[in-house]
Amino acid sequence: MSKNKQQPLPANLPPEQSDSSPQTMIEQIYSICQTEYGRVDPKLKQLFTDVTALYAGEWPQFEACQVGYHNLLHCLEVALATARMTGGWNKANSDRAIARPIFLAGIAASLLHDSGYLKDKNDRQGKGGKYTFSHVGRSRDLACNYLSRKKWSKKDITFICRMIGATEFGEQPDMTVFENDEHLVMAQMVASADLIAQMADINYIRRLHDLHDEFLEAYDAEDRKNLRKRAVHVYDSFQEMLNTTPEFYENFILPRLKLFKRMDNYLVSFFADGRNPYFESITANLSGQLLSKRVQWQMLGDILQGLGLVDPDVLNEALTRQQQGKAAQSSDTQQSIEQQDIGAQLLDWLQLRCTGQARLGDILMEMNAVDPRALRTGLISQLLPQQLTKELTYDELLALLQISLLAQNLYDDPWVFAQIIEMAVKLLGSESGSLMLAHRRKNELVTAIHFGTHKEQLEGRSIPIDKGLSGWVYRHARAAFVTKSAIGDVAWENSFPGGEEIHNVLAVPLHINGEIIGVAEVINKQHGNFNDHDVDILTLLANVMTYSLSLVKKLQLNKKS
Repeated sequence: MSKNKQQPLPANLPPEQSDSSPQTMIEQIYSICQTEYGRVDPKLKQLFTDVTALYAGEWPQFEACQVGYHNLLHCLEVALATARMTGGWNKANSDRAIARPIFLAGIAASLLHDSGYLKDKNDRQGKGGKYTFSHVGRSRDLACNYLSRKKWSKKDITFICRMIGATEFGEQPDMTVFENDEHLVMAQMVASADLIAQMADINYIRRLHDLHDEFLEAYDAEDRKNLRKRAVHVYDSFQEMLNTTPEFYENFILPRLKLFKRMDNYLVSFFADGRNPYFESITANLSGQLLSKRVQWQMLGDILQGLGLVDPDVLNEALTRQQQGKAAQSSDTQQSIEQQDIGAQLLDWLQLRCTGQARLGDILMEMNAVDPRALRTGLISQLLPQQLTKELTYDELLALLQISLLAQNLYDDPWVFAQIIEMAVKLLGSESGSLMLAHRRKNELVTAIHFGTHKEQLEGRSIPIDKGLSGWVYRHARAAFVTKSAIGDVAWENSFPGGEEIHNVLAVPLHINGEIIGVAEVINKQHGNFNDHDVDILTLLANVMTYSLSLVKKLQLNKKS
């Protein structure tokens, strides 16, 4: 296989959803193409260039995309999911791998399947949502005209237009139109990718608002009564759309995925760690548990303000001083630390002779805005929130104390941290657990430490930062758990390497000085499902772990200096 001089981005490292770059997603698709077919086809590059220009309004026939949901980002998400399924299929079915021309056709269908939302040039009415119930036909016409101009074969154009037709929501797709099994498989992948890209979106609620706006425009254009006569469900409010999402998934999305032979399960093969992160994201979005208000980690300033220990204006002034102190510190040349004995170093620290980053609590005390006892109350409320500790049993409190004491012996040895993960897993009665740290530049969560089965296979593995329950928890800064029955009797159809089925997953965010650095995750509670009490325990353990990690961070900084 030929290799490009410049290696594309790893294909299993998607961008963070809130600031995802179309070019980053394109590079990941290129990476899959390179891996599967030895090179990135010039036809594929031309396709991405042209479609990007289309959605930017650079084609003379169409306005720039104005709808909030069915935009370029959605098309790229569908194309990336299609490419990943192809990679998973090829890995699982090496004797009948998808041929390169079929792959290219699938990507073309993914990119053009919602182009019918684009308005004609100089159309000033609405944003394009008016085409909600007619966009598939418009998409086929646009695709046919464009691909004909680009000299695609008539056979490929027909195939692509049929795949676009399979994404039609309003009617049962006719899958008998595909002339062979390879065409059928790719059509099923494209249609499945369209379904899961929407439901697995890390910002699903916000994107659902955009989708509702498109529906409202369509209702105005086609009249609600006429739509109801055509047996089209009309949502009376956004809240109705939100509340009926689990029912929509169970009664529409899941049967469609089954109709398409659950091609989404080939994502498990693609990611190669026995988990389908798209499915976990869907379950997280739909679980009512995740929408409930519960005690979450808070920054110290918010706690002090909530306890009535500091005035909001004073807090803002203290935060301003803290930022100014950070700026001044970063502009100074860092002084090298003299080699001293431990006692001398501690004396320097106690006498505040060593330079360091000013903490919010120190600034508030300097301002006489809060006394040490009030600050102590705030710190305790941050590390051991009363709401989380009041229900703990004696054995649980003892285990937390033991883990806290053990954490003080970390120093430079990660072995101790592995023991903490093991103790946490046993305390929660689960089968395995992981410490996952964020690698922001690569947009991934890396399993830094794992206890349980398949340690060698899972440690060091990464998952997309915008997929899976852990990705959800990291991005939303909220603890959460999901189970097989989170939305009814829908079963998880994925498993760990070796065939171990995932029954339930619990994850909590890890914070250091207000920054989310990763996620602590435990899997498969041995008796029953995870509950709120388990969330409380793991949240407290996360506080201990992040405190220890902050000490390790300081040790590493001292070493470098």
